[in-house]
Amino acid sequence: MRQIVAFVGAISFGCLVAVFGFWFVRTWLTRNWVSFRLGQINEVVSKRNVSDQKIISSSILQLEELAQLLDTTARHLRLGESLARAIQSAVATTQCTDQVLQGFARACSAGEAVDDVAQRMLKNVTTNDQAFVIRTLELSATGGVGGVMAVERAAVVIRQRIVHIHDRHAQADQALLSTRILSWTPLGVAVWLVITSGPVRHYLFLSRSGWLCLLLGIGFNFAGRRWMAAIISPRVAK
Repeated sequence: MRQIVAFVGAISFGCLVAVFGFWFVRTWLTRNWVSFRLGQINEVVSKRNVSDQKIISSSILQLEELAQLLDTTARHLRLGESLARAIQSAVATTQCTDQVLQGFARACSAGEAVDDVAQRMLKNVTTNDQAFVIRTLELSATGGVGGVMAVERAAVVIRQRIVHIHDRHAQADQALLSTRILSWTPLGVAVWLVITSGPVRHYLFLSRSGWLCLLLGIGFNFAGRRWMAAIISPRVAK
């Protein structure tokens, strides 16, 4: 009878491992394939545009600074100022610390055309968001209400990105908490059974199958925690 129960348990455990293994392997293959394709795309883009070779992600503080700068620029444009003057006023008012935009404002104050400054500054950007702001300012150089609306809409887009980043961080923290609970609960139950039950201690520590169960359980628990941490942890900023 014990052999039948052990056989059925082994089959059930094997099926469970196969199901979870298939799910994890499928997720891993999909993720690596997408990363591989994105890497190919980024490689092609970097060959077409030299300025994209140093692109990194922006922090939340940088995004907030860019959004504030665009809002201030749009407000000065609404007051009737020229784009060059509006950019200078916005950089001075918001005390912008972005080196690219400071250089943009200095070039405009020197009398250079906004289009020419934008084309030159695009080669010095370090984040995609800086490039987005520079291209928006270049677009708004055409003048009119459309240019002002483009600047205002760009500020809205950047603020939406900030909201999405906060949401993603909150969801990641919740997922990590759930992972810790789900991984520590079986260990706590196992320790409690070992302390309170003699047959459990005898089986786990005095039999080969018990040691196998312990090693598999601890191994899968550790691998699951590392896997979830690798999936949730952001590789690109935020």
